[in-house]
Amino acid sequence: MISRRFLLAAMLSGVASGIPAAWAGVDNPLRQRRSRREEVPDVAEFHRQDGRRGFVLDRTDDIWLLQPLDEEEVLALFPQRAPNGGTSFNTDWGDEIVRISSIGAVTYYPDDQPNGVIAEMWEPARSIQLPDASVDDLREASAQSALQLASIMGRPVQVEYGAAPREGLGLMVDAMRLAVTGIERARTMGAELDFLQRLKIAPGEMAELGIVDDLFTVRVNLQAGFAGRPSSTRISRYLTAYETPS
Repeated sequence: MISRRFLLAAMLSGVASGIPAAWAGVDNPLRQRRSRREEVPDVAEFHRQDGRRGFVLDRTDDIWLLQPLDEEEVLALFPQRAPNGGTSFNTDWGDEIVRISSIGAVTYYPDDQPNGVIAEMWEPARSIQLPDASVDDLREASAQSALQLASIMGRPVQVEYGAAPREGLGLMVDAMRLAVTGIERARTMGAELDFLQRLKIAPGEMAELGIVDDLFTVRVNLQAGFAGRPSSTRISRYLTAYETPS
């Protein structure tokens, strides 16, 4: 577990294997102009320099989480070395969403600013948690998802789910919601998805997607939290690529 509070520039050393420990303790020159160091809480709201809505960044575990303000979907971030130093944090579909330089500067790469925009810590925030869910909640989510998909596809789509322990039901519900969003996005991108007659959310060893005949399966690793289910963008890109093979 990452310590409760530490400097943004120093946080890179213990995030994941492969991130150079030599960066630890490097201070931010912008902070050196002030009489004291500013510490960044493990969960903080960041505002964009262009004045648009920012995001909450949760660094309380090895897998960092990012949630754009006013959006429901939570993104799990995976670190790798940035081309010009620092660390890139990428989504499960491979796009960079945040970059932290070796001096602690944060650049955010949302869809509306693909070239990046500077983001600065604004204030502490609450940690990002999966909501609890019951079997009844999962059953209701399945019924609602079927109604949504019928509207999106213009025909009935059966929604199924596999058995899961009580503590994994919240993630199953979240994965089902993202699957519907991903299917809708794929349709918007021009995918017909004529094959799709059934959607199933099922536990698995990792976050996986698969298509067999008329069944689209989303597998969820119930032990991995938000990182254990595919994002809606990964789902939409998978479905779009399925219909347009190279």
